[in-house]
Amino acid sequence: MERGFVGRTGELDLLRARLEEARAGRGGLVLVVGEPGIGKTSLARELASHAERAGVPVGWGRASDDEGSPPYWVFRQLARSLDRPFPTGDTGGSAEARFAAFEAFADRLREAAAPHGLLAVLDDVQWADAASLALLVHLARDLDRAPVLLVVTYRDTEATGRAALTAALAALAREPVLTRIRLAGLTEAEVVEQLGRGGVAPEIATLVSRRSGGNPFFVTELARLAGTAGDALPDGVVDTVRARLARLGEPCRRLVATAAVLGRDVDAAALADVLERPAADVLADLDEAAEAGIVTAGSFKHDLIRESAAAGLPTAARLAAHTRMAAWLERRDPARTSEIAHHWLESLPVGDAASAARWAERAGDQALAQLAWERAAELYRRALEAAPAPAADRARLRLREGIAHLRGGEIERGSRALEAAADAAREAGDPAVLGETALAMEGLSDPWGSFNGAKIAREALAGLPPGDNPLRARLLALQAGEAGFLGGGEAETASAEALAIAERLGDPDVLCSALRARQMVRSAPDGVHERLSLAHRMIALGEEGDDADVVLWGRLWRFDALLMLGRLGEAEQELGALRLLAERLRRPLARWHHLRSTATLAIAQGQFDNAVEALQQSFALVADRAHMSLQGVPITVLASIAGLTGRTSLVTPAMERIFAENAPPFVGLLHAAWLLHAGDRDRAGQLYRRASMPERTPVPATLPVAAVAVELGAEFGSPEAVERAAALLRPHAELFVTGGAGSILVTGSVRRYLGLAAASAGRLDEAVREFRLAVAANDRAGTPPYAALARFGLAKVLARRARPGDVDEALALTASVSAAADRLGMAPLHREAEELAAALRGDTPGPLTRREREVAAHVADGLTNKQISSLLHISERTAESHVQHILTKLGFTNRAQIATWVTANGSARDQRQHTVE
Repeated sequence: MERGFVGRTGELDLLRARLEEARAGRGGLVLVVGEPGIGKTSLARELASHAERAGVPVGWGRASDDEGSPPYWVFRQLARSLDRPFPTGDTGGSAEARFAAFEAFADRLREAAAPHGLLAVLDDVQWADAASLALLVHLARDLDRAPVLLVVTYRDTEATGRAALTAALAALAREPVLTRIRLAGLTEAEVVEQLGRGGVAPEIATLVSRRSGGNPFFVTELARLAGTAGDALPDGVVDTVRARLARLGEPCRRLVATAAVLGRDVDAAALADVLERPAADVLADLDEAAEAGIVTAGSFKHDLIRESAAAGLPTAARLAAHTRMAAWLERRDPARTSEIAHHWLESLPVGDAASAARWAERAGDQALAQLAWERAAELYRRALEAAPAPAADRARLRLREGIAHLRGGEIERGSRALEAAADAAREAGDPAVLGETALAMEGLSDPWGSFNGAKIAREALAGLPPGDNPLRARLLALQAGEAGFLGGGEAETASAEALAIAERLGDPDVLCSALRARQMVRSAPDGVHERLSLAHRMIALGEEGDDADVVLWGRLWRFDALLMLGRLGEAEQELGALRLLAERLRRPLARWHHLRSTATLAIAQGQFDNAVEALQQSFALVADRAHMSLQGVPITVLASIAGLTGRTSLVTPAMERIFAENAPPFVGLLHAAWLLHAGDRDRAGQLYRRASMPERTPVPATLPVAAVAVELGAEFGSPEAVERAAALLRPHAELFVTGGAGSILVTGSVRRYLGLAAASAGRLDEAVREFRLAVAANDRAGTPPYAALARFGLAKVLARRARPGDVDEALALTASVSAAADRLGMAPLHREAEELAAALRGDTPGPLTRREREVAAHVADGLTNKQISSLLHISERTAESHVQHILTKLGFTNRAQIATWVTANGSARDQRQHTVE
């Protein structure tokens, strides 16, 4: 251990052990965490000294809190220290380019590690930009196969409010290569030892230890001042730094404060220009500051020194310094785009607003090309705020800002920026920019949201010249696709026209848009076979152009179509390909699609725990960044699991509020269905009566909404609604109930819902036939939860029909259903099966009044509350109350159970019941 380094023995031993493992080929990541001045960098330096003595190369990078620092600054420094070039993405700014650049950098680290291993230190990453943090997470995932030890220090006191840092730390926490070291203050004995080496008396050292909390930087600074000011110890490190600065001469103090405002590095030539002083005088003042321990080797000795010094510069002087620094950089090194933009922006309102806007836009373009999407969006926004701009410039900047947000997974922010871009493009009278704005949200536009791509595409098309051109073809496709989502009458013609133009042009981008539109137009159940064909075309197009994003969409379409066809085994094979594509793209939405597809299949197969895990991960990906249409998917499916399993805690009150406040009308039916399954019949009925069968159901949701309408209508006595929904289902009896564009839930064979509809109408023979077909279809497809539900439906109908052998078969079915429900964790179905079995055996007579028995008999005949009220000359509300009392007394949850109970207790019913008159 170097002389002067005290404590941290256990931490050093751990770091040395990790370094030896890395040298043996098992790399690792160590996060060294603590407050400013706690000794994180000193600990890393001590390890670096040990590594160098062992012949291990060492590289360093340090993040900067200067907004002018370029993206990946910490890794650029690391690359420079290792004498390796830092790779950059291509100008297309795609996710694949970013991934390739990340892989190239990882390869260069492995090259630097041969043959003795490598220690790479990244210091102060709490200030790293979002792109650098993404690269850090990428590197961590493959460290276990590289001879590299990556030591990362950051201030945990500055992590709050830094969303990118928080997300990166959460991602790193899941990596097995991670070791975390949290540094606390030195013990009193260690402080006494450290200060004793400098001649500080033990009693002063003890006081310093208590006042500093053992923070090594505080200890050093407080002890230094204590040695010159007796017992007059300051209250904090800022006072200590200010006291040291006060010892400097006035010109030196002004120079130090100006340098602190301009950045971490101290550039003598820049300071001479900014302060309009001779270079010799500046160098002399820097020597004075170095002697005082303020600066060293061209930078500030410590960030706390710099921060304290910067606070002492008056506002006017600070703005003027940024103005002159920006102008100096423009003259000396215009390639330093990000820094120039930073200084111009910081110079406002004194500086040149036009220059600030111009350089911010250039820096934004640079960040977008370097795949630093988060930084790009911020720079475009600041460019707009810097100075008034004509409509054409506002449209361009807002469009780029929106694209940057979308690439980073910020759907809601991206939508708002694009909406503003469209407004500016209208003001500028530029249909081409308006069209590009519409296309920026291709595949993500929400017909219920504020940003509607089809509407903007229609406006742009009206202003574009006729003829075959890529922009017009893509806008036609976008318009057709979104019209097809809600069943627009012209969607079929428009999508065919767009596809024909795309094939004539031979442009892959246009063809991709046209295929996407056609897939949406054909998202109804009768288009399932064409969608499968379109999926194959999309996959081939993406593979030919090596475009992982296009291949991903093709795979998702194929997955959805296979589920609707009941070919779940083939659909499961798609999950592996989707996972690889999501890993390649490294985009939040790509991972979201893989997770929701994983959950969809897991539920169909009865693997509810696996589904819950995937859904919770998918919700976390979009909870704070995406539109409700993406947040609502995992919530909808979690609600379905809650209904099937009785685990109602899966859906939190906050999630339910998303349904109540943001969901489109048809989602109310889905919400009512899971409440019914979960046993909350009252709330389910209220929601059902409000929602009923919505007029504008999205075409892809045809089967799910119709199926739920049958289920709820049968439960709440609405035969007309049941028949309308069943009419939508009958032409597709051989399909499975799921969405036609973005499958989120498969609820088994359509046959089960046709059985429910027939039973509700009293057509019991038809119901038996449909339920038997549903059982066979679900067994064949491998959907055990829905096979069990189909068997239970069959058991209830057999009990109602009560032909010879029906009740015995119903009893056998309830035993099978009860066992399956218990195995799968479907508590509500298990309870209902046990209750039905008890009723069939005559174990649960129930204390009904004479009037209630009469009402129960009419329920068994399939009469609605309105029909019962008319027949018995009572109000409809009274009839409803009787039905609810019957359900409560018998412990049932639906009218079908009442019908089954009446049938089972038939002739012996009067002898068994204890009538309460």
